[in-house]
Amino acid sequence: MRVVLLRHGETHGYFDDVGLTDLGEAQAREAGRALGKDLAGTLSSGERVRMPHAPTARGTATAVTLRTVLVATLEEERGAGHGIVVGGLEPDAHFDSLQFLYDGEARESSGVAAKRLALEPDRPTPDWALEFDRFDSDHGEASKTGGPIDRWLTSTTRHFEPPQIAVYRLWAGIRALAADPGQGRVAAVSSHSGPMRAFVSAAIGYDPGEPANLEQVDVRVAGDAATVGFREHRVRVDLPTVIPPWIDPAYLDGRRTAHGSA
Repeated sequence: MRVVLLRHGETHGYFDDVGLTDLGEAQAREAGRALGKDLAGTLSSGERVRMPHAPTARGTATAVTLRTVLVATLEEERGAGHGIVVGGLEPDAHFDSLQFLYDGEARESSGVAAKRLALEPDRPTPDWALEFDRFDSDHGEASKTGGPIDRWLTSTTRHFEPPQIAVYRLWAGIRALAADPGQGRVAAVSSHSGPMRAFVSAAIGYDPGEPANLEQVDVRVAGDAATVGFREHRVRVDLPTVIPPWIDPAYLDGRRTAHGSA
């Protein structure tokens, strides 16, 4: 099983869950062409390509453009009867953006930024908003450089999803794809920089920095092991088959409502 994680295209900002800029769309088209040429040379007729994606606006928009260009490129490279099937879009919360605990539920963090910005400035600032401000007080241009993710990877917080949990979340999604190879042995996944960056850091042992828009993490699963490729790194890792006792398995399965008092 090959799972290609791709960071979404450039977005208008992180002040809310918004779509892609013109540059972001162009980045998705370029990645679709490159991936189409790659798969045209490696897949056989009858094989399937899956298209999971984060359910955010920017993740969905990236997947839509990526799929359209991928289909067109396969036909250009192999001809109309090439027989490679590109599946429909599959919203998949395993590959969602960084989560934030708001109003008793895990929410996508840029959507919470919109709620933070809507608070009245002359009212007391709640704890969750103070924490969000420590993470990122701009939610726009500065967010694109990855500075907030730098802080998230190294800071202890109460409301943000911890990096380790995001790592297990992505692995749970990858394992679910690998468990059903009949649906396709290749998956092109439109995801987000924070979880992807934590995922790579856990695999190679240090943080290699912010992935560029549409930059890939290439995961090859074979049995109980996988190879994680990012930039110059190729690392073999065992698939995580045991969930630590401090992680609720229900969270990894997408049930993200907070528990009661400890």
